[in-house]
Amino acid sequence: MIFKILKYFLFTVIGLIILIVVIATPFILKARNEGAMMYEKYDSYSRKVLTENFQLTPYSVKQEYQTVHPWKALKLFKITIDSQQGERFKKVNTLDATIGIFMKMYTLLILPNYRYNLPMLSVDIIFMGGKRVFVIEIIDPARIKDDNLDSNYEKMRAWKPKIDTLEKMKVDMPWAENVVTDFSIHSRADRSQDELLLEIYKAYLDIYIDMAKNAEPLSPGLSEKVQQGMEWYVDTLLAKGGPAVEVFKTLLGPEKQKEYVRTVMFGID
Repeated sequence: MIFKILKYFLFTVIGLIILIVVIATPFILKARNEGAMMYEKYDSYSRKVLTENFQLTPYSVKQEYQTVHPWKALKLFKITIDSQQGERFKKVNTLDATIGIFMKMYTLLILPNYRYNLPMLSVDIIFMGGKRVFVIEIIDPARIKDDNLDSNYEKMRAWKPKIDTLEKMKVDMPWAENVVTDFSIHSRADRSQDELLLEIYKAYLDIYIDMAKNAEPLSPGLSEKVQQGMEWYVDTLLAKGGPAVEVFKTLLGPEKQKEYVRTVMFGID
């Protein structure tokens, strides 16, 4: 009798699992396709405007870091990087990340050449079904004032009324408050705001590109200040933590996390 009960229970559980899979599959596929479609919108625009305005060449990345897809995370994380460089940019990194079954993340990280007074641009946009995480950071550790930066920073601040319509997201990185500019964006949204998010992103990227094109070469002393500021930011990020670097610590372990962040993401080694 007990075996008949166990057999019935087993088949019931299997049936429920199959039913759940059948019901969930269309929603999972829809979320994956939506995430891929939104990723492509951001990626294609970024590549278009960057290649139209700058001559970029490939930046070599160690083979083991070109795609991060470890068994340690049960193959639920897959991160592929495309890294480039140019006369005004030390690195232009595009990360294509798939998280779990259906989440997609677009990342763009631009590191300026130390010879120019430019901030870093860091973008992370996550698509989770109908939910969005929307982060754009303008990171300026050197804080060297000049008219080019001031005028373009004001152009970004002019987007505040539209940005304020988004749900703000708390960021627990107090050590970075003085270097992450006040017009940086940390928000949550949903698919109904996709057009607004893309509009804001395009505006910020266009302004950043204009700022980079109009930047004047620095004196050796000020160039060194830019370099020191960037290196301080990376060192402090590793020491005190941030959402992205903690993910790589989980995926790669502490030593390889440090190498990935310093050499692959920021190129300071």
